[in-house]
Parts: sequence; C-alpha cells; structure tokens
Amino acid sequence: MKDRPISIIKAMAFGTSLATTLGGLVVGGFFLGKFLDGRFGTYPLLTLIFIIAGLVLGGIYLVFTLRKFDIFDEKK
Repeated sequence: MKDRPISIIKAMAFGTSLATTLGGLVVGGFFLGKFLDGRFGTYPLLTLIFIIAGLVLGGIYLVFTLRKFDIFDEKK
C-alpha cells in the first residue's frame, strides 16, 4: 500500500472503523465496569479500571492497525 494513493472513500472508511472500534472499547469497558461494580459494590473502581483498559486496548489496536497498513511515516 506504499506507492498506491488512497482514495478519499477508503481513507474515510478506515478512519471511521478505527474511531468506532476505539469508542466501542471504551463504552464497552464503561458498561462492563458499571455492571461489575453493581454486583460487587465497588463503585467506581471497576468502572475506571475497565475504561482505562478500553483506552489501552484501543491504543494498541490503533498502533497495530496503522503498522499493518504502513501508515506510519518512518524515514529509513
């Protein structure tokens, strides 16, 4: 994918996919943490832990995806 130009539609689809995945992980972490906090009575501890875990997993996903598609501009 290095020497081929990316069309606007493909770039928008790629960006939308990354954004919804990151958002889904954070929101999923929120609801899972809130549910578990209700079960164990630890509010807001597990909610915060799972939100942060969602952010970390989203960041890791973002880095791996960008490296897979060779988006990083590394000068060699």
